[in-house]
Amino acid sequence: MTTPTPDPLRVALWLAAQGYAVHPLAPGAKLPVRGCDRCAAGTKERPNPHHAPHDGHGCECIAAGRPCHGVLAATTDAERIAAWWARMPSAGVGVAAGPSGLVILDVDCHGGQPPEEQSELLPGVDLPEDVAPGSIADGRDTLALLVEARRATLPGCGPQTLTVLTPSGGLHYWFRAPAGTTWRPLAGALGWQLDVRAGASYAVAPGTVTRAGTYTALGDCRTVAELPVWLARDLDRTGHRVRPERPRTVLPWRSRPMGSGYAAAAVEAELRTVAEAQPGTRNATLNRASFNLGTLCAAGRLDRGQLVDVLLDAARHGGLSDREAGAAIRSGLTAGERNPRTHTGAAA
Repeated sequence: MTTPTPDPLRVALWLAAQGYAVHPLAPGAKLPVRGCDRCAAGTKERPNPHHAPHDGHGCECIAAGRPCHGVLAATTDAERIAAWWARMPSAGVGVAAGPSGLVILDVDCHGGQPPEEQSELLPGVDLPEDVAPGSIADGRDTLALLVEARRATLPGCGPQTLTVLTPSGGLHYWFRAPAGTTWRPLAGALGWQLDVRAGASYAVAPGTVTRAGTYTALGDCRTVAELPVWLARDLDRTGHRVRPERPRTVLPWRSRPMGSGYAAAAVEAELRTVAEAQPGTRNATLNRASFNLGTLCAAGRLDRGQLVDVLLDAARHGGLSDREAGAAIRSGLTAGERNPRTHTGAAA
């Protein structure tokens, strides 16, 4: 007896009730539905002449409830979902990973030739020495190897979680992102034929029918477990976790006195400019300051060695590394020394 295919609208509403944001997929495909003429770029072969390039995040279509821009339009709003599928009853269901708080492990089964070097199967993982040649055929074998190396349990076995069989024979293991964490998709970073759906990417919901076949939920489990600690550690190691940049604490600039009179004032002014330079201008500012002070150095008013020290100190305060700063200081001082200041303060 053939199991009836779930109704896409019912699937979409059920997912939304669990807190998972959904968006429609083109009927028979696993791509988001085409947006309106303004939002859809078309294809390389058939570009849309009416397309107006714009940032989808602020697109008026999303606010108006249109399903343009795929993941960006994803929602849990039942009325909007019902309206979408009323117009497109055969559309598939996409689940936006990031907005849904999901990290989905995508285990491919594409066949193909695995990497010749075993170290490329799972970069950064110490593999058992007894891996038999030819024993790795697809992502399922790569995952089993990772599980063995971590002395863990295969996802879906412990803990139980929603697991989806793809038309190609691959597997999608659905997990909830741990509280307070953000993740990104990086194809192949974890291992050969192991991908991650997170952040701005999406997964195809079980029950969705494509020309290649149906995405099918395995077993009876319909709940989503939290991302296992061992897997979270590996995904963190491979760069899938988004860690916010810590703001750099900028302390008030205090220069070291150098020279006297006009020279001392010039050093103070140039060092302050370097220390307070904005990102993107720091190298150029340091090079220009080095040139200006180099002209005084050539005139015998300042000591080159001391200048290098104070310039480097100011550059560090401004956020430059010693390597970046050293090159800018050397080239600036050398150029400035070729143009010594006169007694009037101008370059000769």
